[in-house]
Amino acid sequence: MKHTEVAIIGAGVTGLAAAGRLSPRNYRIFEKSRGPGGRLASKRIDAVRADIGAQFFTVRDSRFQATVDSAMAAGFVTPWQPKMGTFQDHQPIASPDQQARFVGHPYMNSLGRFLSQEIEIQTESRVQMIEPSGDRFRLILTSGESCTADCVLVTAPVDQMVAMLQYFDVQQLGSRFAMDPTWTTVLSLEEPLRGSDGESLDALFGGDHPLFDFIAVENSKPGRQSDLLVVHATPEWSQQHLERDSAEISELIRQAVSATFQVITQAKLSHRWRYARPTDPKFTAQKGIYQVAPNLWVAGDYLAGGRVEGAFLSGLEAAERILAR
Repeated sequence: MKHTEVAIIGAGVTGLAAAGRLSPRNYRIFEKSRGPGGRLASKRIDAVRADIGAQFFTVRDSRFQATVDSAMAAGFVTPWQPKMGTFQDHQPIASPDQQARFVGHPYMNSLGRFLSQEIEIQTESRVQMIEPSGDRFRLILTSGESCTADCVLVTAPVDQMVAMLQYFDVQQLGSRFAMDPTWTTVLSLEEPLRGSDGESLDALFGGDHPLFDFIAVENSKPGRQSDLLVVHATPEWSQQHLERDSAEISELIRQAVSATFQVITQAKLSHRWRYARPTDPKFTAQKGIYQVAPNLWVAGDYLAGGRVEGAFLSGLEAAERILAR
């Protein structure tokens, strides 16, 4: 049975930030998907791609700013200055602001690729269970493989974390940091989105709209050449329609966009994020990390307000705890 000093579960922003602070000889990182980035996800549609996870990120902390600056210098990240809108009385209106926003280049998962450049990741490796094994931990994968570790950091979404740590007292943690779902639909359209006053818009927050949570025009982001539109539905609407077929969701959202903006659209795909965002983003763990047991930590954006930056800082704090243990 293989052994590693530190096992990191998940190669999203949190896991990558933690791994980047540790010696490559000391850790092993397991990722259930085919590549890094987590919810910094994009999806190929015909000959192009569209962001189907986080649509942008912001920066407040100097440590994350330094990483973003390096990623921009290397061409993996670029500023995004969209013409912003929102919904008022369910109608789209312009709502300009001065917030500095950033996107991955050419797609959001480029930030994950930047953070993982010097990190070896065991992809398509899903950890099913973590159990105590003397003064170590035993990791059991769905493939049947198992290994031991002196220290474990779990960065998987909260519901997956709870299922993984059945031998530990994490039920209350899972309840306190519950996450809400989001249906994401990608449409194509050949004309600009316009607000009620006729002004073209690149992105809109949901405001008081019962269905729309965020809408982004892909070609408003630098380097994107497509006619695609990404729509995130509200958690409430998504929960109400959680188990519906993705084709039905695509059609419902397509009809809503077409009727609201008076445009002709074509549905491309819908993706269900069961654990998309914290139910209460203002409720956070101290420094975005929680110690479950000696040498066993959980970390992630759901403990840090749901933001990309929060996920990154959570990973840094996890690495500090691991190094200091």
